[in-house]
Amino acid sequence: MATSSTNEKLIDTAHIIESKGTHHHSIIWLHGFGDSSDGYKDLFTRIQPSNTRIVLPNAPKRLVTIENRQYQLRSWYDHDNTAIEAGLQVIESVKQLIDEELKLVDDASHIIIGGFSQGACLSLLAGLTYTKQQLGGIICCSGQLVLENKIPEFLSEYAKKIPILVLHGKDDNRIPWDNAKSGFEILKKNGINDNMDVVLEDGVGHSISERGFHLIIIFIIKQLKL
Repeated sequence: MATSSTNEKLIDTAHIIESKGTHHHSIIWLHGFGDSSDGYKDLFTRIQPSNTRIVLPNAPKRLVTIENRQYQLRSWYDHDNTAIEAGLQVIESVKQLIDEELKLVDDASHIIIGGFSQGACLSLLAGLTYTKQQLGGIICCSGQLVLENKIPEFLSEYAKKIPILVLHGKDDNRIPWDNAKSGFEILKKNGINDNMDVVLEDGVGHSISERGFHLIIIFIIKQLKL
């Protein structure tokens, strides 16, 4: 997958919350469609584990198509599903972010990548196809597997081992679970089963619940061995 020039240096526009103490771990979190790092600065400042650096990249602003109208919004790829495959060229830029953090912590098991909605889709794909070392974990909130028909050929040798937390609301009307579940079934058929924990929440829409945040914190503590 080639990288477009507009996405080559995501770190340059990312909000960084530097480690409190010696930097041993990194968390990369990708925001959702139309959002920015601003939506997560306060949250990660509050829950930041010690010795952990938080990287909050910002998607570039682009013309996106919604119901046949175009808007200038932050988006990792065009909101029109027909453009997902072309738009996911940004996956290589996300992997470059992982590479940069790997240089700082020396061990990819000290790195967790996650995100919400569109950012969750991208995090899941980046984490499952990262080939240099096994990451510490993937967090997918209100997302889904994209490129379902090609994922078997893209999966890394670590995909069956990397810990994955999937959180999804049963009342999500943006990415309904009935649409998302087929992708996770494909992952299970490709051996990604015991390492993936899928949590479906009653009464939760396209958002992260308080329980969800609690589960995220537990996951981070466990996988980074804090």
